[in-house]
This record gives sequence, structure tokens and C-alpha cells, in this order.
Amino acid sequence: MIETANISVIIVSRDRPDDLQKMLACLRFQDISGFETIVVTDTPDAPNPDLIPENLRVIPFDLENISAARNVGIQASKGDFIAFCDDDALPDPNWLRLLLAPFSNPDIGGAGGFTRGRNGISLQWGAVITDLAGDVENVEISETTIYAPQKTTAPVLIGTNCAFRKTALTQIAGFDENFAYYLDDSDISLRLSQAGWHLAIVPDAQVHHGFSSSAQRTKHRIPKSLEQIGKSKAYFCRKHARGTVNDQALRDFELLHRRRLEKLMLSGYLEPAGIAPILQSLNIGMLKGNALTLPEQKADVKPSISVRPEIRQKTNRHVILAGGRKNSKWLKKTAGLLSKRGILVTTICLGYSAMYMQVLFSQNGFWQHSGGRFGKADRDDPIWRWYRKTARFMAEIRRLSVYRPVDILVFPRARDFDASLSPQRSGMTDQNNYTILDDSMLDNFLDNLK
Repeated sequence: MIETANISVIIVSRDRPDDLQKMLACLRFQDISGFETIVVTDTPDAPNPDLIPENLRVIPFDLENISAARNVGIQASKGDFIAFCDDDALPDPNWLRLLLAPFSNPDIGGAGGFTRGRNGISLQWGAVITDLAGDVENVEISETTIYAPQKTTAPVLIGTNCAFRKTALTQIAGFDENFAYYLDDSDISLRLSQAGWHLAIVPDAQVHHGFSSSAQRTKHRIPKSLEQIGKSKAYFCRKHARGTVNDQALRDFELLHRRRLEKLMLSGYLEPAGIAPILQSLNIGMLKGNALTLPEQKADVKPSISVRPEIRQKTNRHVILAGGRKNSKWLKKTAGLLSKRGILVTTICLGYSAMYMQVLFSQNGFWQHSGGRFGKADRDDPIWRWYRKTARFMAEIRRLSVYRPVDILVFPRARDFDASLSPQRSGMTDQNNYTILDDSMLDNFLDNLK
């Protein structure tokens, strides 16, 4: 355990031990070292000791309130900079380094990144601006963008992918615990902007967010209850808009969710009789939000600071294991063994079909890319495209190498082990030499990785 840490990563987890295990296994492969990881959870025994990051602390916490849990993590943290990621999210290896880069500017109080959806490819959350009613507007950016302090708008630092200067969080007294769920990130973004801090959005700092089931929704994002959402929305409007747009904003919000529920019904995900109880829970939540006591609208004086993140970059050896459906067992077995040795591994498994590419992370600690040779890997790709097998593998490697630079590519072959390795730090081309092995040569291969 390190005695001091300039950077703290806080993960709040509730009732999702399997997701927490995967998230911690993934966090091991960040390309910087020296940060501490704090898990605030009601399942403190969940972490797998064989697949956890260094400098891990687990804090038992059994209150269903994400803002309160985050404040507990902040109070326990040693870092001058605090990053947050959810238990059902998976950060790319360069996530933390890129997310912290804007803090070299002492005026930056917070930063947020982009979030990929459950398939690991489609964009789930990019750059959005919130107003005083908590309504958001998408903005198109492709590089790190700094937003000056404003009183009525702010870029939303999405809770599953954000970082803050600790002194900025202390200045505004941390997260508002009246936001047990929903709009907690919009609230803290607005308050930081109103307190005089610049905020940054970093498109390349990315996590993959799976939307696992919770007390509020199913794993397919079907709402179980909208009470907490209604409560947060009503409270947010009263706190920030101060009555100027409250009534219309809440009517629009109810209509929005009614239409979403009707769409789920028409798609077969929700029974017609299920709409009324869920809308009722929304209205109950709004009544509770309107009854909450409003805090004083003030913050401490913005501190004068010069501290910067201590970025100690490390080299992760990244191994790609590529094969077809018939090689599935070999891919999983080899990837699991390499992962236990602390090696970053991605498997690419292609079938002879037009299935879409999907990106997952295994419980055993490695990335999994799978799909059909002719299927699309990006929303803008054609639904079907002819590829030779090797060309399709190389196309996927070039795509993923932007976020996970590739060192070694391994194809399974029934031939002698080729001990020549061809390290790469960017996209690989067809002219590269490949490291080839089969099961009988695994031990020799692992020795050569030392």
C-alpha cells in the first residue's frame, strides 16, 4: 500500500459483485502507475485477489445513495485529483492518463470523457451541455475542449467517466446527497462552473458502459421505478432554476418518459398495464423532490493552487490473440493465462457471417472482440462488406489500436513456435511479422514474454 497518492480512483458499487470484479480486473491495465483505487460498496468481499489493481482499498457502505457513497470515497482519498468510474464500466488503458491531462492547467476544476455503449463500439455519451433545468444539448467536439465558467450552463462531467481537482470538490462541499441517483453529475458540473472553475471534455478518454441492472432498471434499460429520477429532477429544477421554469420543465419531463414507456410497450419490452405504475412512481418522486429543503447557494472562495497530477506512465505489453470460432477454447484459455500474469490481452474471434462486431470484457480479465468477418464494426459502416479473413483481422486491430496500442499478434497454427516478436505502438499492417504458437508451445511463449 502506498503511503501517499497524487491520484485517487473511486468506484461506487451496489449489488453488482460480478461487474465490480470485471471493472477492477480491467483497471489493472491503466498505462500509468502510482494511483490508489478506492471501492465503496455493499459487497466488500467481491474483488478477486488475483485480478485487482495495486493500492486497492475497499470501504463497506450500505446506503443506496451514489452521492453519499462518492463523498465517503472523497473523504477517504489521499489524492489531489480524484477520478470516478462506475462498477459496470470498463476504462480503456489510456483512460486515466488522458482524463487527467487537462489538469496541467490550474484553472481546470473537472474533466469528463466519452462513453461507449454496451457493444463497446457505439457512442453512448459524448459532449453535452446542461441548463438550469437539467435539460441537455449535444455538442459535437473531436478534441479536448475547455469550457469557461458560466452561471446558467455547464458541460456535464458524466459520473461514470470524470475527474476533479480535490480542492474544487472541497470548495463546493462535494456531491449533494439529495441526489441519491440521477442528475448528480449535472449538479456538480453546474456548481463547479458557477464557482469559477473551467471544465474540460476529453473525447479520447473513454470507458465502455454496460448499463447493468440496478434497483432502478433492468439490464435492458427497462425502468423498474422512476421515483428517484422524478425526485432528482424536481429538486434540481428548484435548486438551480429557482421556480422560473419548474412547472413546464416537469411537465415536459413527464411527457418525455411517457413517450419512452409507450415506445418500450410497442417494442414488446413492457406490458400496457405496466406504464401507469411507473408513471405514478415518477410523480411520487417529483412530489418528494419538491419537498426537499434547498441548500444555501454559495461556495467557499476559489482556492489559489498550482499542484498538477503526477503522471508516471508505464508500458503495458498488449497481446492480440486472433482466431475463428473453432479456436474459441484456445482463445479463452490462453488469454486467461496471460491475464493472470498481468499482461494486457485482447482476443479477436471471427465467424463466417455478417454479425456485428461486439466488444466485451471477460470475468477472467481480458478484452473480447467477436463478430462476423463481413459484419459492421462502426455505426457508419455498411451492413455487409466483403473481407478476406486476414484483412478483417487487420482492420479490427487498426481500429482498436487507437486506444489499446498493439505489441504482439498471435495466430494459432500447428507449427513450431516462432520466437521472433514484432513490437508495435500503433496500428499494425499486413507486412508485420506475427508471433505464432499453438497450445504445445504456450510455456515457451510465456517465457519469451518476460
